[in-house]
Parts: sequence; structure tokens; C-alpha cells
Amino acid sequence: MGTHYVGQSMKLTQSAIKGMKYEKVDNKADLHFDDELRGFGVRVYPSKRKSFFITYRNATGTKKRINIGEYGKLTVHEARNLARKKLAKTLDGHDPAEERRTRRNEITVDEFAEQFLEDAQHRKKSIKDDRQRLRDHILPALKAKKLSEVKLADLTSLHITIKKKTSPSTANRCAALIKKMLNDAVKFGLLDKSPAQHLKLFPEPSPRDTRLSEDECIRFISACNDDENPFTRALFLLAMFTGRRMGELQNSHWEDLNLYRRTLLIRDTKVGEPQTVVLNDQSIDVLRSTPRVDGNPYIVAGNKPGQPIVHYRRAWDRIIKRAGIKPFPPHGLRHNFVSGLVSMGISNPVIMKLVGHKSYLTTLKYAHHRDDELYEATSAFSAGIINFEEHRPKRDAS
Repeated sequence: MGTHYVGQSMKLTQSAIKGMKYEKVDNKADLHFDDELRGFGVRVYPSKRKSFFITYRNATGTKKRINIGEYGKLTVHEARNLARKKLAKTLDGHDPAEERRTRRNEITVDEFAEQFLEDAQHRKKSIKDDRQRLRDHILPALKAKKLSEVKLADLTSLHITIKKKTSPSTANRCAALIKKMLNDAVKFGLLDKSPAQHLKLFPEPSPRDTRLSEDECIRFISACNDDENPFTRALFLLAMFTGRRMGELQNSHWEDLNLYRRTLLIRDTKVGEPQTVVLNDQSIDVLRSTPRVDGNPYIVAGNKPGQPIVHYRRAWDRIIKRAGIKPFPPHGLRHNFVSGLVSMGISNPVIMKLVGHKSYLTTLKYAHHRDDELYEATSAFSAGIINFEEHRPKRDAS
């Protein structure tokens, strides 16, 4: 069946389109079809705007027309090639107009993230972390995209950007969250497949072996005190002297500090309940020397008014380099704190209370020992063997 086109037919060229003027009345469509490619044309508007279009019949025989680009942004040659590809797809049963309508009605990443968080709050303990990662890292880059518009290249680029701003571990936690969200989108029938299935994670240095020597601790403290940013200084030193998580300290408020009782109330913890931190002398000194920013309730104030520090990776790398310490992730300070207490013979219940652990086994995982401590232990054993030999009963030579 042939297609009847209502409108003028001519060889569309750059000069021909440039000279076109709107020649209809009452805002009727002024269409000019191409002699070279059947179904391809240009529409002239009363406003003098011009756009390229294609017309076709879908699988049921209904005639449709869709715009494929603006004249000026596309050349005739580019528009004709694009039209040729789209028209070829219609022969295989594709309906570009219906597909476009479906995309327009499709949910955005921002909208799906809201649904995901609402559902996850009933089944995930890390919902606060998920919300923070979405707010600070993921949604600023992806929120306006439709789910089907998210490509692996977008996610890879975002993954790299987060790593540069923060750390490999933070980037990987964000990537894992994206994977989970898009897998849920597939499960709910919103996507055919997840573009994140081939997103590769970065290698991460493990914080679980972090145990600083006394000299390294001193160099780290000195490097923090020499840093130009008083708030990252406060963040890192408080993490070192209290063993608390970075996120907990980032979100701490001045109003929750009680210098008389030497305590800091942390309202937002990983376990989901407020906890009180008992502050040692070093922590008190850090807090006394940290400036307060008018209008900002956070101890570790960020650049944005009324907000805490969000990105601190560059400052961390700068301080570690200045201290001359082998790189380790910030969470390693928590391991170093627990290991130090264990080596001093502090009981596990007390350590659990100080750092907010709910399980003895968790505290045990954080406990590490320096080489000199291990040497002293094994030397003590060997000394015992020697003493045993000295006191071994003598055998009768006869």
C-alpha cells in the first residue's frame, strides 16, 4: 500500500530549507517532503522555526508523524541519515511515536529512588547510609534521567568521579547501591536488564590490618595540626581519639557536646539509636580549638552554609602524605583505636561501649597487634622455655 503525503514534495537541501517561509493559515502544518527519502520531511512553523520529521505507518496501519530534530542543530544530511535509520526500524515493527510516549511516561531515577528508599526502610539497616549516598553522590548526576536512559558509560563515569572526590570504598558502596536499585527496577518490570550488571568495583585497601606505631600516631597528629583546614583536622583527630565512625562525627552538633560531663551525644549512628561518647583529654582539646561557624550547627562545618563537611578525601590524602604514612582508609583509625585498647588490656565490654559495637565478635575483628607487641609475646614464651631448661631435673649419668 502506498503512502499519500499531504504537503509539498521537493529535494530538500540546506539552501532550499533556509529560504522556506510559513505559507499556511490558522497554524496548520506546513510540511515539505523529501524526494530522495520517502517519509522524510521538514515542517515550517509560523514562528519561523523549522524541524525535521518522519511519517510512517505502524503495525496496525495507523499513520504517524514524529519530529526527529531541529533544523540548525541538524544539517539536512544528518537528519536524512537519522530518518533513514528510524524508517528502517518501522519496517521491523518498531513504532517510534509509541516508544517516545512510553519514555515520556517512564519513571525517572529520582522518582524511583524515592520509591526504593520507602521500600528499603522496612528491610534495610543501612537506610540512612543509602539516603546519604543518594543525596550526596548519585542523584546529583542521575536524578533527571529516565531509568531506560541510564547507560553503563554513565555509571562508570560517576563511579570514577565519586572515587576522585572521596575514596574507592565510598565509590564502591555507591556502586553497590546503584546495582541494587537497578536490579529492583528489573524485578519490578521497569527495566528489561540492568545497565549496572557489568559495573566493576575498584580494589580497596583493607582497614582491618590498620595498627599504627607510636611514631606513626605522633606524625599523624602533627600532620593534622599543621593542616590548613581546621574542620578536617577536627574530624580526623576526633576519629583517632574516640574511635567513632567518620559519618557519626560529620553529623555531630555543637548542642550535643557537654564539656562539663565530657560527653558528646551522637544522634545518628549506624545501629540506629543515639549513643553517648565519653571524651578523653585529647578530644576535649580538639573540640576547644575548633572554631564555631555562625549559623552552622555542625562541629565539622562544611563549605555550604549550615551543612557539615561532605567530601574530605583530598584532605585525608594530603595529611597521610605529609605524615609519611603508608596509605590506609579513614576507617582504619577506628581499627587503630580498638587495637590500642586491646593491647592495653582494656576489657571488651568497655571497648564495645566506647566505640558503639553491639557484638563482642565485631570488637574482636577490630583488634590488631603491632609487630613489637607480638615480638614481646613470643619472646616471653621463649624465655619461659629457657627457664624450663635451666630448671629441668638432672638425669643420673650412671
